Amino acid sequence: MSHAADVPLKAWLPYFLGVSAAWGSSFLFIEVALGEFQPIQVALGRLVCGAAVLIVLAVTMRAVPRLTWRMAGALLAVGVFMSGLPFVLIPLAQQHVTSILASLLNATTPLWTALFVALLIPTERVHRAQLVGLVIGALGIAVLLGAWRIDDFPALGAAFMLGATACYGIGSTLSRVLLNRIQASPVGLSAVQITLSMLIIAPVALATPAPGPAAFELSSTAMWSLVALGVTGTSFAYVWFWKIVKAAGATTAASVTYAVPVIATALGILVLGEQLHWYEPVGAVVVMTGVWLAQRRPRPRPEVVQELTGSAV
Repeated sequence: MSHAADVPLKAWLPYFLGVSAAWGSSFLFIEVALGEFQPIQVALGRLVCGAAVLIVLAVTMRAVPRLTWRMAGALLAVGVFMSGLPFVLIPLAQQHVTSILASLLNATTPLWTALFVALLIPTERVHRAQLVGLVIGALGIAVLLGAWRIDDFPALGAAFMLGATACYGIGSTLSRVLLNRIQASPVGLSAVQITLSMLIIAPVALATPAPGPAAFELSSTAMWSLVALGVTGTSFAYVWFWKIVKAAGATTAASVTYAVPVIATALGILVLGEQLHWYEPVGAVVVMTGVWLAQRRPRPRPEVVQELTGSAV
């Protein structure tokens, strides 16, 4: 795997900026789309657009994977937690919290991933720094939500949003367990995953009341926001993210976590006119500190390094 220090910035920085902008603007697009669409319709719309783009890319790149039923089942399980349930829960959350708060809570995803990896993958040892990171992250969530505000505590919105990030944590862990032996292009796998997620929620979404009367007019900002959400945040962003992983490594790619809430907060203030409370950025800093610790991996002991070096010779 390449390291960022060994690769010129121009090889991965444009993709990094693209992913940060795509995922950072997703909360703005969801907020606008909710003006005409139900939360599950927002989820279905972004999945339809995302699947369409990814399928075209997979066919063009000749990256359509050949899957057994077992592989398809594994992708389905991962898709439920990575792009099925979360895509419904986030719009539900944004009916009760601002796009700013939703984006800041979304940054807790690595904490959930570290937790579920520790719980579901026995070979992954939990180290002291990671435990401290999880505790600090939990305290940061409390600060971020203003847990002392009993009268207007956003309990429902927070529950939906943290449920979404917990799903991401489970999905990331399952992907490591179930998909590690599937040899296929990330574009092809993403296309299958997004398509399966779309098929899962489509029956429920189609059974909900029709969108607002102006939802599909050419001048509808809600419709175009939904299209932008699907085309950027649900398709191209996945491709760009894997390009970062390939060029600069997983650690550099994971640092997108820190950029997304900054962009979402700026858009929430400048475009939506939302208010940023003092405790939200403070809590976000605490959460990010916890994320940094939870993602750390201890360095091997000198004698282990020496043993590994000797065995490699």
